[in-house]
Amino acid sequence: MILKRIAEGEGSTALGKEFGLGESTIRGLQKRAGEINKSSNCATNESAKRVSYSRNILIEKTEKALVLWIQELTQKRIPIDGELSKEKAIRFYNQVKDLEPSCSSSHIGRTKFSASNGWLAGFLQRHARHNLKIKGEAASADETDAKNYSKVLVKIIEDGGYCPDQVFNADETGLFWKKMPAGTFIAKSEKTASGFKAAKDRVTFLLCSNASGARMLKPLMLNRSLHPRALKGKNIAELPVHFMANKKAWVTKAVFITWFNDCFVPEVKQHMIDMGLPFNVLLIVDNAPGHPCIEHPNVKVVFLPPNTTSLIQPLDQGIITCFKKHYVKLTFRYILEKLENDGITLTEVWKKFFRYWTA
Repeated sequence: MILKRIAEGEGSTALGKEFGLGESTIRGLQKRAGEINKSSNCATNESAKRVSYSRNILIEKTEKALVLWIQELTQKRIPIDGELSKEKAIRFYNQVKDLEPSCSSSHIGRTKFSASNGWLAGFLQRHARHNLKIKGEAASADETDAKNYSKVLVKIIEDGGYCPDQVFNADETGLFWKKMPAGTFIAKSEKTASGFKAAKDRVTFLLCSNASGARMLKPLMLNRSLHPRALKGKNIAELPVHFMANKKAWVTKAVFITWFNDCFVPEVKQHMIDMGLPFNVLLIVDNAPGHPCIEHPNVKVVFLPPNTTSLIQPLDQGIITCFKKHYVKLTFRYILEKLENDGITLTEVWKKFFRYWTA
């Protein structure tokens, strides 16, 4: 389009303003008119319609092949980085050049393609690609088993005559309760910011809810110490969580059995009475080592297949994520208030934090 209008006598200044290009760029296009027209003849109809000044057609076809290759590997859950993409791009380029004799014999084909970092950045922008960290559970998930078990679970629910209020799911999650943001905002003129040592204080929460969402049971909180200094003088039974402890702050078989008998069964039984429903419920858990087989006359416990929890376990479908986001929001609201109003350090804030939430 630009070359056509230049040929019709339009000036480089006017065209530059219209297309957002410099005058030198327009004059450069005019000088390379013959080469550009030749490469356009090798281009596909699709690219010819949308290219105002032509890129190397071999590179265009290379990029199209690379996009398809990335999509294929993504579907197979094979991670791809920049170096691998550049290496594959060079191979695609050489293959395309061999299949395009008319273009490969021209100046376009003699141009060396090195798949530079600049090209990679442009490729990702042109094709709307961005780098995404693959989560461990999702990366190893078995989609076939997940799909098959969904049908099995539907049959279990139908055969047991369970309504959504009678179907429960329990799952645990670790919470680094002192975790601070990994990054911060600084002025563009600044290159670095002072760092800090990340706190690794962790507790574990066991959450449980029913399918209707009408009942979220009182969470189990598992700490490394049953009597931390921050809870001195506190009655553990009055906390808003079931508070337990072991050395690793993780759910073991003994912890799970205690939670099931002393927490789950009494709470669910009372909820069924309040709802006017029979105490006949289904509890769905994953097959973690800390989840033993339990028999109970009123509770049927079923286990999800290995490597499927990230796909079909209800609490993994955003509920645990929302719980942690809500915790972070409340935590940083408290920290901000203390830093602004009390004028204390972050270390001092954390010392008061645990007692604040158990008050």
